[in-house]
Amino acid sequence: MTLSNIYSVQLIVALTCLLAQLWVKNKHTTHILFAVFCGSVAMGVMQTLSADSLGAYQYLVGLGACATCNCYWLFVRSYFRGNNAISVQHIALAIGIAVLIMMSKGYLFVTELWQIESSSLSFVKYTLTEITILLSSAIIVLSIWEAFRGFNKASQTQQKQRVFYLCAIISAVLISKVAKGFFIDTPHIKEAIIASITIFMLLVTQTLMFWRFKSSSSHILTNSIDKTKVSAFKPKSNEAQIEASSLAMQTEESQDIELKNTIQQLLIGQKLYLQANLKVGDLAKQLDLPEYKVSRVLKEGFGARNFNHYINQLRIEHAKQLLSECDKSHWPVLVIGLESGFASVGPFTRAFKQFTGSTPNQYRQQFSLNKAQVA
Repeated sequence: MTLSNIYSVQLIVALTCLLAQLWVKNKHTTHILFAVFCGSVAMGVMQTLSADSLGAYQYLVGLGACATCNCYWLFVRSYFRGNNAISVQHIALAIGIAVLIMMSKGYLFVTELWQIESSSLSFVKYTLTEITILLSSAIIVLSIWEAFRGFNKASQTQQKQRVFYLCAIISAVLISKVAKGFFIDTPHIKEAIIASITIFMLLVTQTLMFWRFKSSSSHILTNSIDKTKVSAFKPKSNEAQIEASSLAMQTEESQDIELKNTIQQLLIGQKLYLQANLKVGDLAKQLDLPEYKVSRVLKEGFGARNFNHYINQLRIEHAKQLLSECDKSHWPVLVIGLESGFASVGPFTRAFKQFTGSTPNQYRQQFSLNKAQVA
C-alpha cells in the first residue's frame, strides 16, 4: 500500500468517526470533542494530500488541523472524569496550543507564497515549533495520566476501559518515537507509520465511545413503553381492558425494577456519585429518559427524599470510609470532601453533620478514640 493510499484510509476513517458522532441523538461533551478531533485530523490529511496541487495554500487548509492532541486531551478528561471535567483554564490551554499551530501554518503560508527568507523569521519559526512540540508532548503525557488518575476508585468496567486505552496510547507513543528515530533517512516509511498509528487511535477511541455509550436497558424500556402506548388505542372488551390494564401495570413494575438496577449500576457500580456537581438531569441524559421518571424511581425504588439527598448519603458513606482509614489520617477534611464528590469543604461539612450528627473532624477523632479503646 502506498503512502497516498494510507492517507486516504486515514481520511475516510476520520470522516467516518466524525459522522458517527454527529449521528448520535443525545450528544455528550465527549461526542462533540471527539468529533472536533476527527475533523481536525481530516483537515491535516487533506493538507498533505493537496500539497502538490495547492502549493502555499495547503497551509490555509492546515489551519483546521489545530485541534488534534489538545482537543484529544480535553476528550480524555471528559471521557474519564464525566461532566464538569473541563474548566476555563483547560480550554484556554487547548486554545493556546491551537493558536501556536495556526501561527506556524500562517508563517509557512506567508514565507512560501512570497518566497521570504530571513534569519529573524527562521528564528520565529524555530521558536514556535519548539514551543508547540513541548506543549504537545506535555498534553500527551496529561492524556495518559488521566487514565491512571482514580484508577482504583473506578468500577470494573471503567478499569477495563482505562487499561484498553492505556495499552493503545502508550503503544502508539512508543512506536511513533521509535519510527521517528529509526526511519529518519526514509521519511516516507516514517510518515506511513505515523498515519497508521493515527488510524489505529481513531479506531481505538471510537471503540471506547461505543463501549461507554452503548445502548443500555433504558432504551429497551423506552421501546416497550411505546409499544404499550400503541396497544392502548386498540378497542378492547371489558375483560380485555382489565387484562390489558393488569399487564400494563406488571410491565411498568418490571420496567421500574430494570431501571432501578440500571441506576444502581451507574451510581454505585460505576461510582457516578463521586462526580462533583452531579444533577438528576445528568443521570437522566445518560439514560436517555425524562428527569421525572428517574426521580420517581429514586423515590419509590430507593426510598430517597430527593436526588441530592440520596447522592449526598452515598458520598457521606464514602467519606466515613476514608476518615476511618489509617493511611489517610493525614488527609485534610477538604481532600476527603473532594474525593467524596463535594465541590468544597462547606457543603461537605454541612452534609456530613446532617447525616452523622458530627463534623468530619469529630467523626475521625471519635473513630480513633474507639479504636484505641478496643486495642
